[in-house]
Amino acid sequence: MSEEFRLLNKEFERIRNMGYVRSSRKGTTGIGKTFEDLLGKDEDSNDTPDYLGIEIKTKRGYSKSYITLFNCAPKGETNFEVKRLRDKYGYPDRIFKQFKVLSAIAYGDHSEIVANRYLFKLDVDYNEKRVYLVITDRFFNDYERITYWPFELLNGKLEKKLKKLALIEAWPNKIKGVDYYKYYAIKFYKFTNFEQFITLIEKGVIRVCFKAGIYRDEDHLGEIQDRGTGFQIQETDLEKLYNRIKV
Repeated sequence: MSEEFRLLNKEFERIRNMGYVRSSRKGTTGIGKTFEDLLGKDEDSNDTPDYLGIEIKTKRGYSKSYITLFNCAPKGETNFEVKRLRDKYGYPDRIFKQFKVLSAIAYGDHSEIVANRYLFKLDVDYNEKRVYLVITDRFFNDYERITYWPFELLNGKLEKKLKKLALIEAWPNKIKGVDYYKYYAIKFYKFTNFEQFITLIEKGVIRVCFKAGIYRDEDHLGEIQDRGTGFQIQETDLEKLYNRIKV
């Protein structure tokens, strides 16, 4: 194990011994923000790893949800490609139906239906060195292959932020309406290679998740709220992309 992993493991043991700690923030992001606060890490939104070159991911112990490795906006026909996709393929917001939103998943091994009208699928193009988003209607007509992610861009994200990964699990608890977390397990991983990342996209192990909503406050009502286009993987598949480092 590298010295960086040893240092983080030591900090984790300190935090684990604290038992349940009060969440620093309301909502689903509280689990990660609280752990970062206990580490003494300032909040940021840059593309560098969280702690000593290690990217930290946190999850609830019972959760089976996908882990977002990183967010990466696609290239395409416009400078804001997600907005173009939302405008063309989105569907009415559940409250303000005059505005469109787009929540969609795309895999490399099969098509996923979106808005009950369209099919989204990822296509890896080794000649152009791009991962394309292919869109058709439900009958495989009206073919579009405009939106893409260059290999170079994806590899840069992985090399810069995700060469070393720590996955931390916590048990949630609510006391008098306040969230608390008990951090109880940590696993360490080391990235394999970019070729394997691309292969896992082709096989549908790594997926892309679009989350383009709208602002509902009076000042910005209807404006797009892009929560990021995430490349995601299940915890059970992490060892297909990473080597597990034993403590």
